[in-house]
Amino acid sequence: MVLPQVAVVFALLLVAAVGHPTGVAVDRNPSVVPLFPTTISHAVVIVLENSEAANTLAKGPFLDYLATHYAYASQDYAVCHPSAPNYLALTSGATFSQCGTDTYHVFAATNIADELEAKSLTWGTFQESMLLPCDIVSTYPYAVKHDPFVFYKDIVSNTTRCDSHVLNFKAWNSDVNKSAIPNYAFITPNLKDDGHDTNVSYASNWLHGFLTPLVNKTWFAHTAFFIVYDEGTSNLGAGNSATGTTNTTGGGHIYFSVVSPLSVGVGNITNRTTHYSILTTIEWLLGISSTGHHDKASLWPPLKSAL
Repeated sequence: MVLPQVAVVFALLLVAAVGHPTGVAVDRNPSVVPLFPTTISHAVVIVLENSEAANTLAKGPFLDYLATHYAYASQDYAVCHPSAPNYLALTSGATFSQCGTDTYHVFAATNIADELEAKSLTWGTFQESMLLPCDIVSTYPYAVKHDPFVFYKDIVSNTTRCDSHVLNFKAWNSDVNKSAIPNYAFITPNLKDDGHDTNVSYASNWLHGFLTPLVNKTWFAHTAFFIVYDEGTSNLGAGNSATGTTNTTGGGHIYFSVVSPLSVGVGNITNRTTHYSILTTIEWLLGISSTGHHDKASLWPPLKSAL
């Protein structure tokens, strides 16, 4: 179960990748070379399902291991219930009135993909068990409600753009094998592997099998994995990030760890964080702009001070 240690200076990285279907070329060598504030140039978000933090740590041995050996945000909270608004919050900084429903809607809204492309950075979302690129039809165990990028009009209405970025795990595995992961990757396991239709132990075991080989890749030296649950089972919320107060109008107290060469040995971080914090941190890490929604650095600052 133990991940290999990486010989780097211990520092906190509470922060911090695109495949393509056959016949669709994706520019992996942008003309503009960005300047990153750290040695990290790839942010990979992995979302698991439906557990409070205490339950996750108690019943997920590998998840507990990551929290102990890397950076762990012990006061992280989902924004509301159910799934869809949390996935939207992670990728755009807003819920678009989706709190209370997983119903599929299309929103004309700026999202992280727009900001990445504005800086000539590569991106992709990789949806396990999705049958076709840019699939808006749930076919078990793939669920559209866990695929936030098909909720954005400027992506789903552009067939070429959507088909070359909203992909399945075959595309991810291809990128991994070619050492060509994008700057930003959003990974959604299927309804079994994410724990939604199984349990925390099942999801923990899946993550162990998925993540362990990746930290042996040469590109891991420049990569941060953000591992987070979409929501918990309570209504706890982050409240005020400045005063550290907790409210009862959120999506639950959830697990959030960062696995990176720079976060080895960091351990517990007590800052009040939420999905918006993850987004602002990735925006800072990759040098991209805010979407203009709730991912405001003044409200949910990127966690860069401990680097």
